[in-house]
Amino acid sequence: MDLAPQTDTTHSPARRGRPSAATTQSRMAKLLETAREIFVTRGYRGTTMDDVAAAAGITKRTLYAWHKDKESLFRACVLLGAGRFPRLEPDIELHGQSLHAALEHYVLDLHKELTQPDSYGMGALFLREANEFPELASSIQRGHLDFMIGPLAAFLRRHRLEADDSVEQTMLFVAMALSPLHNAMLVGMALPDAGANFAHAKRCVRIFLSGAHLA
Repeated sequence: MDLAPQTDTTHSPARRGRPSAATTQSRMAKLLETAREIFVTRGYRGTTMDDVAAAAGITKRTLYAWHKDKESLFRACVLLGAGRFPRLEPDIELHGQSLHAALEHYVLDLHKELTQPDSYGMGALFLREANEFPELASSIQRGHLDFMIGPLAAFLRRHRLEADDSVEQTMLFVAMALSPLHNAMLVGMALPDAGANFAHAKRCVRIFLSGAHLA
């Protein structure tokens, strides 16, 4: 008779450990995407932390551990979108592509991003509710200055189109580039179709480069 000890082949349930860093990052990214959708749909006033936690499938405790209040959550949502802004790196090699063409592509890419439903919706939210919630301005301004104006100014300086201590010409260029979007939001005009937007990008860059001469 074989009396050798038998190996227990049953398995007890694995202990649940702390989620990996990658898992946590994925959950945090999902949370922000969900929160952006809720902000766009319900507005800043109509969005609650309870609703965001429930929609993202996380506990309120986790939500408040990541974002201390609704204002900080909104700021994170703004910066998430700002991280998608196109960039022209200062040291980029044009590889035969003209400066005109590089800037035209930038205008088209910028317009494409800012007319995405969530990006457009966040901008419209700010216009509607900025007077009631002035604290929103700091988040919008940070996204605009740090993720759009700053990187573009660095590129323009490389091509001697912006002064070292200024972003004035960069701001003027961006204002021209985004004028169709501003017209839609502020005046109620229709956004241009692809053909009109391409023509606008070419016209915007031509006007800017014809007048952007530093002393």
